[in-house]
Amino acid sequence: MKHLFYLMLSALLFVACENGENNNLPNKPAEKGCYAGTMNVDQNDGTMYTQKDVEVDYELYGDDKLNFVMYNVKFAKGMPLKLDMVVEGVSYTEEDGVYTLSGEGIVPYAMGGPFEKFTLTRLVGTITDNKMTLSFLCGEYPVTYEGTR
Repeated sequence: MKHLFYLMLSALLFVACENGENNNLPNKPAEKGCYAGTMNVDQNDGTMYTQKDVEVDYELYGDDKLNFVMYNVKFAKGMPLKLDMVVEGVSYTEEDGVYTLSGEGIVPYAMGGPFEKFTLTRLVGTITDNKMTLSFLCGEYPVTYEGTR
C-alpha cells in the first residue's frame, strides 16, 4: 500500500514539473516546484560520477517539512538502471525568500520500498525561486545537486 502512495506522489509531482507550473511570487519559492540540473556522486575511490539533466521536484507540507523526488537517477556508472528516489520529511525554514533545508537519518524510497542501506545523512540545501541546491550523504556516498527552473 505504501508503494502505491509513493508512486502516486511521484506521478503528481512529475505532472507539476511537466506542466511548467510556476506559482512563484517574486523572490520567493513556491509551495512546490521543479528544477533541472546536475547531480554529482563521489564514488569514494577518487572518481566522481556526474549525471546531467536530473529533475527534482519538491512540495511543502506542514509548516516545516517538505518532500522531494529525484527522477531517473543513477548513483554510479555501473548502476544497471535509473530510478526515482523519494525523500520525505526534510526540515526547512524560510527567510527572505529562501528555504533552507536540513535532514538527518532519512530513509529514501525507490522501486516501491525503503532503501535503508542508503539512508540520507548530513542533508543541507537551499531553494529559491530559480535555484535549488542539495548536499547529503547517501549511505556512504557524498552527493551534490544544483538545479534551476
